[in-house]
Amino acid sequence: MSELGQTLREAREAKGLSLDDLQEITKIQKRYLSAIEEGDYAQLPGEFYTRAFIKNYAEAVDLDSAAIFEEFASEIPKARQETVDFHPLPPRAERIRPKAGKRSSTNWSSLLTKIAVVVLILVVLFIIWVSAAHFFAKKSDTSSQGSTESTNVAYKKSSDKPKQVKSDTSSSKKKAQTQKKTEKKQPVKQSLKLVQTQGNVSSYTLSKTKKFVVDISAKKGQQTWVSATDSATGKKLAYGLASAAQKKTFHFDASGVSTLSLNIGSVPNTILKINGKTFKFPSQTVTQKINITFKK
Repeated sequence: MSELGQTLREAREAKGLSLDDLQEITKIQKRYLSAIEEGDYAQLPGEFYTRAFIKNYAEAVDLDSAAIFEEFASEIPKARQETVDFHPLPPRAERIRPKAGKRSSTNWSSLLTKIAVVVLILVVLFIIWVSAAHFFAKKSDTSSQGSTESTNVAYKKSSDKPKQVKSDTSSSKKKAQTQKKTEKKQPVKQSLKLVQTQGNVSSYTLSKTKKFVVDISAKKGQQTWVSATDSATGKKLAYGLASAAQKKTFHFDASGVSTLSLNIGSVPNTILKINGKTFKFPSQTVTQKINITFKK
């Protein structure tokens, strides 16, 4: 039995369905359903029907067909690409040529339009340049006046009360030292930062921690399909159904992984924790892929 067949069969049995029940739901013959579980695709009528039957099977047992096709792409037969008919252009003598007068007038109109656009852009840039020059010149005058006044005030204070200045300096140093000690005592919290989200794929970076422990479980009375893979080596750290009724959860240490790839089949039914802290999914899309890069 193939890994794909094992996954589909476990999902079917988790729902308490027999092959006869599944045949009634999908309208696919029982022998074809059995062949899919056994990985014997030679018994199926062709690549197109094989992919269609696997998709209907997965959806009938509440698995995400897109995630199944992505996870088991090497097992599922590829759909053959249809050939595209090529229609050559007719001979040059048969092509319709535009009249010279209309083409010439069109070219002149296009050229005049381009010239007008270029002139307009140059005018706008000139106005912006003049405004910017005026603004910076005014700002420079204001800052120079302010710096002169502040220098005069500082000079008077230092000459009149030199002892007070020294007292203020020592006080500021003490405050800075106290602040540094307070910062050292405070523990550094881990940082899990969202880098980007494209469709149902989100990328994160985990930093400010030396451990990377993952716990995945299903919410009360629910179940969810889970796959966790080391992107660098392809090693699976977790795979299968997490079920609250069967008390089946996944717990693993990914501290030695540079990038962890998580495929979640049912996000609304999933509880994901990173180092004991509950992970908040970027959206409630049913199926999501989470890539976490661990920066120690």
